[in-house]
Amino acid sequence: DAYGLIDGNTSSQCDAEQAYVQSKLGGTPTWVFVPRDRWPETWSKFRRPVVRLELALYGHPDAGGYWEAHCKEKLIKGGFRPVPDWNSMYWHDKLKLLLMVYVDDFKMSGPVQSITDGWKIIRSSIKTDEPQSPGKCLGCNHIIRSTTINGKPVRQMIYDMKPFLQQCVQAYLTASKKESTSLKYAATPFIDEGRLTPDEEVPNGALQPIASSILMKILYAARMARFDLLKAVSALAKCVTKWSTNCDKRLHRLVCYIHSSLDLYLRGHIGDRKSDLKLSLYSDADFAGDKSDSKSTTGIFLALTGPNTFFPLNGVSKKQTCVSHSTPEAEIVAANSAVRLEGLPALQIWDTILQRKVHATLLEDNQATMQILKSGKNPALRHVSRTHRVNLAWISEVFRTCSQMGIQYCSTSEQAADIMTKGFSNPEVWKRATALIGMTKEGPDVNAYGILLPPLPSKSKKTKKSPANSG
Repeated sequence: DAYGLIDGNTSSQCDAEQAYVQSKLGGTPTWVFVPRDRWPETWSKFRRPVVRLELALYGHPDAGGYWEAHCKEKLIKGGFRPVPDWNSMYWHDKLKLLLMVYVDDFKMSGPVQSITDGWKIIRSSIKTDEPQSPGKCLGCNHIIRSTTINGKPVRQMIYDMKPFLQQCVQAYLTASKKESTSLKYAATPFIDEGRLTPDEEVPNGALQPIASSILMKILYAARMARFDLLKAVSALAKCVTKWSTNCDKRLHRLVCYIHSSLDLYLRGHIGDRKSDLKLSLYSDADFAGDKSDSKSTTGIFLALTGPNTFFPLNGVSKKQTCVSHSTPEAEIVAANSAVRLEGLPALQIWDTILQRKVHATLLEDNQATMQILKSGKNPALRHVSRTHRVNLAWISEVFRTCSQMGIQYCSTSEQAADIMTKGFSNPEVWKRATALIGMTKEGPDVNAYGILLPPLPSKSKKTKKSPANSG
């Protein structure tokens, strides 16, 4: 999507027609029964005839693998080559085209003058419907428009998950047997923990039987284009085996927030040349944020940025595997995950796309953590290689020897990954946090890289602060 917004580029998509049965089924022979209404007259003398299955019919356990191998073979013959370490992503060196294949969904971006030739190559060996402009793909509506931000003309992508989230809300109401009138306005997805009582943490929640199905549906939307939901969903998902009455209240609050924020969209825009683009990798962690076990949460946010560019690429909210003893320790674990799982792999694909060595910057808001990451030494953290499986020498070596990876300080108020690590109860702080990751409603929408942030609440105002609110 980001590559398609660069000046001179475009994007289009199409679906393969009956994808699986375009490929031959190999391996151990498979025999199938045929419905009686499909029998030829000569079969009338048989009782239960079977026939050899030759094509990779949908439902066969190996059908997906044979279709993938068939598709890959045809694409390589057409001049596309797999992007290293990025499954289902292909690059055409001559036409400068980037192709994504997700089962039977094809999406391609590149120079306007090359896109038609690219589809001709694909459709010469793979049956697809007619390519069209990006629209609904994988359950998300993609809206492209030209606009002006900070006086600069840019091309913008809006990710609209509203119809899918409405389905999530309806699924919750149906499964919980609640009325729509029970959904009150919620400014944030987090309930005030001060309103919850410890005696209601006993695993006897009424919504336990339906919790997993609702949360997994919401999680898809969160991972796709609603990064503001990631922390709340992941915090509830870990409770499905010990669901309590308080979890019922937290889930209801989350659904209330979704119902109240259906018009909140993830936005990205590009207004720079390819040579001006870089990767900004935000890393953050709370310290002992989980009251039940004192474990911290890793937050990661990756964006393509430039003087007039801000395009969100991915968001991660993940609970750490063991307890940290200090804020720098939790931050180092988060930075290690950010660099290893998001930053370095992103360089792999963006070097291919932009045809040059792309620079990535880790943005860290803890000065002590920065010093440890640069030196790779800290006597107080000699245990992390055993407890967290984090090698300080390795991550320090990355910053010292990899010219494409740098580290830079950013203030806590500009830390975009903060929203992935903790709960917020202050509506104004939450609004600013969502804007930092490119999520806004209609109106002005850009920061230092693009997003015009709402001001922080005045310190003179006294606001009720919940114990869990670190915002």
